[in-house]
Amino acid sequence: MGAETSIGLERPIRVLHVDDEEDQLRFTKLFLEGLDQGVTVESVSDPDEAMLLQSRSRYDIVVSDYVMVNMTGIDFLKRVRETSDVPFILYTGKGSEEVAQLGFQAGMDSYVKKETEPSHYKALSRRIRQIVEKRRAGKAVDEETRTPLLGASRP
Repeated sequence: MGAETSIGLERPIRVLHVDDEEDQLRFTKLFLEGLDQGVTVESVSDPDEAMLLQSRSRYDIVVSDYVMVNMTGIDFLKRVRETSDVPFILYTGKGSEEVAQLGFQAGMDSYVKKETEPSHYKALSRRIRQIVEKRRAGKAVDEETRTPLLGASRP
């Protein structure tokens, strides 16, 4: 099996979705898993619970709302970045260019705006897959390039 094939199909993409609106959690999970059978979504309404899950499990990407009761998505991102470099998408309906700029400065990978039309779920789904596949490809290349170097350093 070639590297191109195995990168996207080696395992499902595990998404941790954080939003304090239950309807948003339900619809996002429904659409993302429906649009891409290679995606599984774990939905959490509390950023503190999400931090606990993130520390116990390996997610391929975190998707977070910006406006939440306990903290903003950028505050949550900063907490995630203290312990992990997992890809992070800020997914919000109340954002702005300023919010996007703050998010990128804090280390987010992408910014997707929520819209009333369900077609925006396709954009979110594509962005998730692009970011995760790019990350997986980078790790595979990194592992391939490290192995010969380690072997060459042996006497």
